[in-house]
Amino acid sequence: LEAGKHVFCEKPLGVTIEECLAAEKVVNAHPGLIFQLGFMRRFDPSYRYAMEKIRAGVIGEPYFVKAVGLDPLKLLPGAMNFLATSGGIFVDMAIHDIDLMRWFLGAEPETVFAVGTTFGFPEIAKIGDVEAGCALYRFENGAMATIHTSRTAPHGYHIETEIVGTKGVIRIGQVPAKNGAVLYTENGVGVDCVEAFPERFETAFLEEKKAFVESVRSGVAPEIKVSDGVRSAQIAIATTRALQSGELVNIKFA
Repeated sequence: LEAGKHVFCEKPLGVTIEECLAAEKVVNAHPGLIFQLGFMRRFDPSYRYAMEKIRAGVIGEPYFVKAVGLDPLKLLPGAMNFLATSGGIFVDMAIHDIDLMRWFLGAEPETVFAVGTTFGFPEIAKIGDVEAGCALYRFENGAMATIHTSRTAPHGYHIETEIVGTKGVIRIGQVPAKNGAVLYTENGVGVDCVEAFPERFETAFLEEKKAFVESVRSGVAPEIKVSDGVRSAQIAIATTRALQSGELVNIKFA
């Protein structure tokens, strides 16, 4: 930005609050340049469809988001190379779900309680992280959200989101199917699962880059702002504090 370049930044904005606030300060000091953060799930056709239905009032007022985000076990050896500096499972992985729950509920969480565990991979515990984690949030408007995240799903990359409203429910991605084919064999009936995030969110990655380019061309600010990155990271860091302390944490925004 200081070199006069438009910036597309991957998530998270930072792994500490200080990093996030420093980035936000620089972005705000360059209002004539485009800055977009890589929360690509907002560009996924299924998630955009869900948001359209929510805005249209189809499910009434949304008051509960349930999110599941599981990385495939086979990618764990590569992930081990950066876990120690990743900020932890909630900052590294659950940041997408945190962004989505803010987006769908249109509010900020005020408290969080989190737990985590490591059953099969003690090397994760040795670096101060967990194999799987769960978090429960209460929002300022009384809404709720839960997150279940893990790095060791044996069946593949599994992303699932449910938005509960006063008049209905939207569920996205119950079965992480690789395609529309169903296998009927002597072993039963089943489907192949997607193997990693580039496969599941290929369209979303393309659409977010197109949106960034269009913002650069038009000068219109992106839908996702630097403040979204700061807030989501602050929530993720508060979730990590709740995990480490075993206590309910009040989320304070700097």
